[in-house]
Amino acid sequence: MKKTLIALLILSGSIVKAEPWLDTRDAWLRADIEALSAHGVINTPITTWPLPWARIVKDIDNVELDQVPESLVPALMRVKRKARIETSTDTRSELSLKAGNEGKVLRHFGDDRREKAEITSSNKGMTKSFAWNIEATKAFSPFDGEEERLDHSYVAGIWGNWIFSAGAQERWYGPGWDSSLILSNNARPVPSLSIKRNYADPFESDWLSWIGPWSVSAFAGQLESDRFIPHAKLIGMSVTFKPLDSLEIGLRRTAQWGGEGRPESLSSLVDLAIGRTNCDQIADGCDDRLNSGEAGNQIAGIDFDWRLPTETYHGSIYGQLIGEDEAGYAPSRKFFQIGYKNNFTLGGDTLVTSFIEYADTENEYAKNVTYEHGIYRTGYRTEGRSIGSTYDADSESLTFGMLASTTSGSRYKVSVSKVDMNKGGVGDNHTIATNELNFNRLSLKYQKPFKHGLLSASIDYQDKAFEISGVNTDKYNVGLSWTMEL
Repeated sequence: MKKTLIALLILSGSIVKAEPWLDTRDAWLRADIEALSAHGVINTPITTWPLPWARIVKDIDNVELDQVPESLVPALMRVKRKARIETSTDTRSELSLKAGNEGKVLRHFGDDRREKAEITSSNKGMTKSFAWNIEATKAFSPFDGEEERLDHSYVAGIWGNWIFSAGAQERWYGPGWDSSLILSNNARPVPSLSIKRNYADPFESDWLSWIGPWSVSAFAGQLESDRFIPHAKLIGMSVTFKPLDSLEIGLRRTAQWGGEGRPESLSSLVDLAIGRTNCDQIADGCDDRLNSGEAGNQIAGIDFDWRLPTETYHGSIYGQLIGEDEAGYAPSRKFFQIGYKNNFTLGGDTLVTSFIEYADTENEYAKNVTYEHGIYRTGYRTEGRSIGSTYDADSESLTFGMLASTTSGSRYKVSVSKVDMNKGGVGDNHTIATNELNFNRLSLKYQKPFKHGLLSASIDYQDKAFEISGVNTDKYNVGLSWTMEL
């Protein structure tokens, strides 16, 4: 499979201009796009990241300025300007310096720093057939001990309406702002091969046109060697569609498969694809799971983002339901997330996006089930971090957040959270708290562009500290970063 995808990358001599995507590191750009989507300016699915620029550009180029609410014109101009920069054929290089009093333990959409200090250089660009980003980071005092990194690097090519890529990209599945229960930017990105639909045009068939704009993406990557099943594979697939202008639905699925000592045959992959992973569905049962033919560990679910059907805009409701297991070809042993978001303007020149989000990763079946598995005993985690929820398993969180963008370029973010983490204090695999931990958290972030670069400052405060791998964290986490073009 690797050779096939690499060959497609090499041979992807497309007529269409190759366009890169929006990644998970700019929360304010996402807020602009969501505001434009909520008011009908953007009609493509937008809850799967990385998000291809092609479909966003198509929508914003087709809209007439007099069709856009006056309050959203600055947001439209910001997205247009960013699109011009990101989709140009000019090669660009950047240098980024980030530092804080300690590494970031809790990460949310838009966070970019992970460790105590990082120096990153990148070179990105595109031709008619390819797009690339070569990004090298030197990390100081890293949690996982890896000081040299190529996170966010990729090479991509277009074949027809499909983007093929190879690299280490952060992915985010779902409409949540505080976290995603199935795939978030909490853990470091897994090196993967991926395929994604570029434009999200509806089906032309009368039978399928009701689905509306739709998108599909899939990836296959390899996890690290230092785990219970070394070199297990991480596979994911997402299908999103908009049957109504006001409703986006996402179908998500990820799985751990293969690895040292585990089946990696085509028949095992087929069993995984059709959900034949329960003990009563395999020939040798589960009396000895480590030596059984069980195909893998899969997680699946559904999410939605629904604009309230009111005459004037009063926000959207969104949610995510994820199952740890399967019963009757549907997710079971479920956990969930629900939220409400809105956007409005202040003073005529400041766009504000607000959200309130509740999530509970305690499984409906029992504690110590979410993100755990009898074979893949490291759990649904990589490099000591949860691949799904920021707060890992058996945790309850309530977050209120606001993001603001001004026409002068200043950007602000504030969030307040109440978290009940690792409820019951069970589960040795929990990546943050070995015992139950209840805390309140305040997070502030500020960005300001200058002539020669972008300044970012942040401060997080929580009323209780963490103890991770025997090391106590501070209640305060203060960070500063500077990014400039070379």
